Parts: sequence; C-alpha cells; structure tokens
Amino acid sequence: MALPWLEAMSVCARGADTAGGIAADEIPKRSVFCMWGLGLNGRDFTPTTTGPDYEMTPILRPLERHRHDFTTVSGLKLTHSGGHGGDRTFLTGTNTHASSSKLRISCDQELAAAIGHQTRYSSLVLGIRRGTGFGNPQDNTLSWSRSGTPIPAENRPHVLFDQLFRPDTADTLAEREAEFARRSSVLDSVRDEARALAKQLGQVDREKLDEYFTGIRDLEKQMQVEKKWLYEPKPTVDEPEFGDEQGLDPTRSGLDYRRYQRLMYDLLTLALQTDSTRVVSYMARMDNSDGTGAFKGEGNPYGYHEMTHHGEDPEKLRWWTKADTWYMEEWAYFLDRLKSVKEGDGTLLDHTMVVWGSSGGTINAHNNHHLPAIICGGTGIGVKHQGHLIKEDAYLGNLWQTMFGVMGVPVPENFQGGEADGVIDELAQFA
Repeated sequence: MALPWLEAMSVCARGADTAGGIAADEIPKRSVFCMWGLGLNGRDFTPTTTGPDYEMTPILRPLERHRHDFTTVSGLKLTHSGGHGGDRTFLTGTNTHASSSKLRISCDQELAAAIGHQTRYSSLVLGIRRGTGFGNPQDNTLSWSRSGTPIPAENRPHVLFDQLFRPDTADTLAEREAEFARRSSVLDSVRDEARALAKQLGQVDREKLDEYFTGIRDLEKQMQVEKKWLYEPKPTVDEPEFGDEQGLDPTRSGLDYRRYQRLMYDLLTLALQTDSTRVVSYMARMDNSDGTGAFKGEGNPYGYHEMTHHGEDPEKLRWWTKADTWYMEEWAYFLDRLKSVKEGDGTLLDHTMVVWGSSGGTINAHNNHHLPAIICGGTGIGVKHQGHLIKEDAYLGNLWQTMFGVMGVPVPENFQGGEADGVIDELAQFA
C-alpha cells in the first residue's frame, strides 16, 4: 500500500519557487469559498444561452480568457438567505440571524476537519472586515465551528503574510509556548466549572452545555495542531511590497481597494502554492455595508447597497454594472495568478476549486433564489466545466456537496442542515 501524501515527501511546502516540481500523485486538492455580499446586477450578469459556447455578458466579460476554466451555475437557492443576512447561511445552509436559529458548522470547517491535519493551517478564514462581527446586523466571517461559534476573519495583508511566512525567532517561539500553556490552563478551568454547573441543570440546559464542551474540545484539537507545527520552518517566499498600510485598511478612509484586493489574492495564491492550507473561506464583500468602497475612487457616486435598491434609476443601474465588472476584473486577476503557477503537469488553478458566489439573488439582489455562483478551476482533479449551466431550484449546498465529492471527502451527517440533497452531476467526475 502506498503511503499517504506527507509534507516531507515534496518540495511544494518548502518555497514558492520550487512548488511546481511536485509529482502528479503528490498534488493536493484544494477548495476556496468566496462570498460577495449583496448579490449583483443580474440583468448584466446572467447569460441568456447555455453550454460552453454561451454568449458572455457584460459583467462576465473580464473572464473571457478563462472561459474554459469556469462554469456559471444559475438557479440555485437558499431557504434562509435573502435580505441582508445571507452571510451566515452561505456556507452553513441553515443559520440565519433569527434569535431562534440553531447555529451550526460551516462546510469549509467540515472540509478542514477532514483534511486540515495535512497542512500547517487547517483552513484560512478571511474577510473584508476583521473578527467575527457577531452581534452586529451582519457577520464578518463565513466560518462557523462544530459547536456553532463564529471563527474570526483576518483582513490585514501584512498580518496574513507574517502568519503564513514570517520566520519565528527564539522570542516569538517562547511567547507562543507560553500562550499554549495559558490557553490550556484557561480551558482546564472553564471545563471544571462547567462540569460543576452541569449537576444543577435541567435536560435542555445540559444539552446546551454539551455543545459548550464540544467547543472546548475543538479548541484543544486546534492547539494540538498548532503545537505540532510550532518548530517546523515556514515556507520561504519573497515578501510583497505592502506600501502604505493605511491604504490597505478597509476600516479607514482612503482604502486603495484594487491594491488591497490584489495583495489578498497574491497571498492566497502563495498560501495554496506552498501548501500552507487547502481550505479557504473569504468574505470579500459584506452584506448591507459592503466594506470595499464600491470603487468610489473610480468615480462611483453610490454605495453598493444603495445601487441594489436602484428603483429602476438608470444611473444607479449603469454604475452597478460598472462596479460589478470592475470586481470581476479583480477576480480575473486572481484566476490569472492561480493559472500562472505551474504545478506538476498543470497549474495551481487546475488543482484548486475556487468559488465566486453570493447569497443575494440575480433577479433581485435581496432574494434567496437565482443566486449567482461561479465555480472556477479544478479541471485537474475532476471538475468538468459546462460554460453556463442552469440548475433551477437546486440548493446552493448541492454545489458544496459536489466539491466534497471532488475532494474525496465523505459528506458529513446532516450536511447543510438539509439544505443539500445531491450533487451537480454535470460538473464533476468522481473517483
């Protein structure tokens, strides 16, 4: 029997300049889930014809050079999406912002639980805003743990670079060892207190406390993974030119959005290329307040949310399409970067499934039906691109279930809380 893929077997995790030298049977499979809040102008996005030779729409036109590397899937739905609360349901299927909702794990974290032990970071959780945003009208993160707690997103390119590639010093290693000890002590303390409290609780509260214990166990497992990699050297890559950090802060005025987004895409490419992770979630634009500036520097007089409530105003519609087209130009840049990296007999894009999606509809940006979704790459691991494919009334979760099949990961029990009922057969060839 062949050994499983091990980090020590390949040069792919040693540095960006040698990642292309890995053998075909060593190449890992990867999934990247990106959500763009508030939908888009579906009139200028959704193709009117299907198949590989469909006619490109204005918003998709920047992707023309990648025509054979992506599929636009129309007609998908989410029961609990729509309005301004789709962020929480995008990767979970069921979580809404209603107080009665039972919060559950997101599919990226289910994937990370299955394959994340193979890399330094089981997953990367990124966003246009940092932290969780929990308690606000919208979240900052797409990722939720097995115990139903939000996982903080990182939005600072220079911090992300340091996390992934900055070599540790003796002092930073000592600090991290001390942090492990402190966190272990805190977890032991809260576990003991929770056990004492459990004796005084009724059945319903004990069930909630069991979920709390699950969260503690998740944190302990995460710490064990972090400790395992603590003394392993990080990959060697060239540091990007970050320039003025204020221009890279989405929370402050003066955001240089194109430079910011391209840096994030560059770092994502490096993270995948060096096999630092194989699972990524990225909330690239938020619901409600988009966080990106909607290309104000290009003369756009409107905020993104304002354009979605256009009231058939032709100027708002015109700027909405222009903004969406510019966003798609940046997405094309990301595909360019992934495609530029040689990996075995193919490219990084060939071995990575990258999704551009939204929880807002194309007919009306605040609907939960006809959600825009583009799956890119993955042709080297089993994806069969169809150009434009209509799957009327299929769950968005079926796209995620298809990706699990391509990754070779069994679909977890109660996947998406019932918001998935099969795969999109046209898209994938399973091993």
